[in-house]
Amino acid sequence: MEIYKHAHKLNETVMVRMKVSIFPLLVLLLFSIIIGTAAEETLMNGTNIYIATGEPTELGQGYVLIAKSVSNDGSVWLQLIDNNKILKSEIVRDYGYFMYNKSNRTILSIKLEKIYSGSIENLVALSVYQFSDPDKLVPDQTKIKENPKDLGNDSSLRREVSQGETVIWALGIALILILFYTLRKLW
Repeated sequence: MEIYKHAHKLNETVMVRMKVSIFPLLVLLLFSIIIGTAAEETLMNGTNIYIATGEPTELGQGYVLIAKSVSNDGSVWLQLIDNNKILKSEIVRDYGYFMYNKSNRTILSIKLEKIYSGSIENLVALSVYQFSDPDKLVPDQTKIKENPKDLGNDSSLRREVSQGETVIWALGIALILILFYTLRKLW
């Protein structure tokens, strides 16, 4: 009879350890789901776009961005328009940011990457992060007007990894490691 009691105690200990190790897995899974839904609200994630001065460029959810002019000191005058109404007009210095917030929520974050000066017109390279506006419908697929200018391979425009994307990757790797560790302990 003592042998069975000992086996029963061992079984209880294993079950308690399993419950303790499964709880953090569930918390990580829930956290990654929450972050995943936040990532779905991203319409443009560091997309590189090129805008010629004076030409409007359509962004998602009806927003329009115009590079009004470029100055010799490396700054650009940007305007954000929605329904023919100017939402924001700002001069952005070289490698600076143009941000549009609405109701304490960032809708657009645009980084000025580079300015290409030409004899007739100028071209502005931007890195665009656009998050869904809760007051507007999210389109199934956002179409961006392609610029006819081909700049070739410009290695100075590198893809930036957002903080949310890094967190999702880190959580995924941590979850896999914990899962392997738990499975190894069970067998």
